[in-house]
Amino acid sequence: MESSTDDLDIEYVPIDEVARKLHISLATVRGWVRRGHIPPTTYIRVGNTYRFNMAAVVTALLSHEENEEHEEDTTEENNTENENG
Repeated sequence: MESSTDDLDIEYVPIDEVARKLHISLATVRGWVRRGHIPPTTYIRVGNTYRFNMAAVVTALLSHEENEEHEEDTTEENNTENENG
């Protein structure tokens, strides 16, 4: 397996930095991690310590938001079809 120096350039920040940059609470960040809104591919964990790739976190959250909007649109379409049956 070849290693890439690109991986060494990624900056990982602590959870409080994620909360501060996103203007949310630590509890919200922890909840998003538990629910998978912030996927494991966006952070590293050593023991109880998490370090987050901020760019990957933002990308994942935006993607999650788009998926939720798409699911809402699909649900509304299905409800309309069922009503018009």
